Amino acid sequence: MEEKKIIQNNVEQELMSLAHEILRSRNRMELADIHAKASAIVALTTPKTADEAPQTAPKESAPTELEEALLTPVLEAEFETMSIDFTQHLFEGSNADYQRVMSMLKSKETLEEAKKFIETQIQPDYDWSDKQKEIDAFMSYVETLFDS
Repeated sequence: MEEKKIIQNNVEQELMSLAHEILRSRNRMELADIHAKASAIVALTTPKTADEAPQTAPKESAPTELEEALLTPVLEAEFETMSIDFTQHLFEGSNADYQRVMSMLKSKETLEEAKKFIETQIQPDYDWSDKQKEIDAFMSYVETLFDS
């Protein structure tokens, strides 16, 4: 009984490790990498011995919800990630700077006030001269903060 518990904990640790790895590098992962991680997760969650196998073995059962979710093409889940990593492109890789700016923007009452703040207080601190595409995307994102 205790051996089974240790095995479960190891599997849980491996699953958590894979999940954290996916979250950390989701913006830089290729589709093949995502499929490899999904296959590793499926392998970890599939019983390996007769002792762990379900009492009634299904005959060519349909994929489980987890397997379906892991095999779903990434394009369908793209809405969860930003297409441009503002931290990397606009804030020189400093997540602390990005979070500080976002916190300050949330304290602004209007979109115009937020835009003026970005133009006068934030933009001069960073070299955004050749990053018009990223600036436009960031400003669009800021606009969504004031839409509601």
